[in-house]
Amino acid sequence: MTRQWYPYRDKQRDQPRFFCAGCGEEQYSYDGEAVPGLCLECGRRARKREEDAMTLREMSVEYRAQVQVLRERIQELEQAQAASGDPGERSRLEGRIQLLTTIWRETRDQAVLLERYYERGYRRNGRYTI
Repeated sequence: MTRQWYPYRDKQRDQPRFFCAGCGEEQYSYDGEAVPGLCLECGRRARKREEDAMTLREMSVEYRAQVQVLRERIQELEQAQAASGDPGERSRLEGRIQLLTTIWRETRDQAVLLERYYERGYRRNGRYTI
């Protein structure tokens, strides 16, 4: 007895083409085109993540903006410290200024590192290398 071909096959008997690496769902030949190893939904999410990703150079611009904000706040606190007559208040402001100065310096260093990360001749700050 020979097997006859039927135009409508039972899809439930098809073997999965692959399992999605992102969500683990079975993917079949009739599920449509997908990114290799990912289902359509996981492929869309991966593309969206790549489109929204920020480059290191773009990130350095944000760091530079925060450096400016920190510097302005430090200057405001220094003016308040100079105007303050209370020794306790001056001491509290001095501690805050020291903390913000440390954050300002590290943010500035990170901005430089991010700006020049891909330049060949750039000698990186030893503090931020692994």
